[in-house]
Amino acid sequence: MKTAPNIIVLLVFVLVQLSVFIALLIVSEKMIKLSGGWTSLANLTMGQRTRFAWQVIWRLLTVFLVAVVFAVATGVNKHAAATLWVGFDGLAFPWRQGALQIWIAFIAIITFVFVLEKGTGNEARFGGVVRQLRIHRSALLFSWAYLGLFLMGTTFIQSKLALMLGAFLDNGKLGTVGTYLLIGFIVLFSYLRIWVIVAILTYSIRASYRRLGAQEVKP
Repeated sequence: MKTAPNIIVLLVFVLVQLSVFIALLIVSEKMIKLSGGWTSLANLTMGQRTRFAWQVIWRLLTVFLVAVVFAVATGVNKHAAATLWVGFDGLAFPWRQGALQIWIAFIAIITFVFVLEKGTGNEARFGGVVRQLRIHRSALLFSWAYLGLFLMGTTFIQSKLALMLGAFLDNGKLGTVGTYLLIGFIVLFSYLRIWVIVAILTYSIRASYRRLGAQEVKP
């Protein structure tokens, strides 16, 4: 009985990661098309999307584990180090404010590169991600800064609006409508965060490809 809550929390944690990733995958497919790019993501069935999501998620969890262990080993408080676990679902949900958003922005870049690799027919492997990070390092460094600023600003605004909404709903007069308003608020901001993150990364990568192409045709 004592372990049941921990098991449930773990299952919910994994399901949240999978759900956020599939949402990011769908948004990435649409954003790449809107930007004039091509991707094979549209050809994936839901089963293939789910398997791909799991392939990426367990790799990200490995990154989180290494990051937490390294942080603790270098003297970081274990509770502070544990917040590195929210690196992926932090894309959609404002779990923490401040510097943690820089870590979340970094994870967003890695995740998007995994998606790009899949969209070009490659498997989800760290080798491919490292190669793409090296090729597009200049554009992705700027993206990292933009994403960090966006996430810090949005998380701050979202937390303030949540407090205002909570105070408004505390009187209980709205009943079920209040619950729908709260859910709508969470979903709206979650999709806003994912769309802006993907938009920044998509256009940064496209700009990088254009620069690389221009360099290749120079005499």
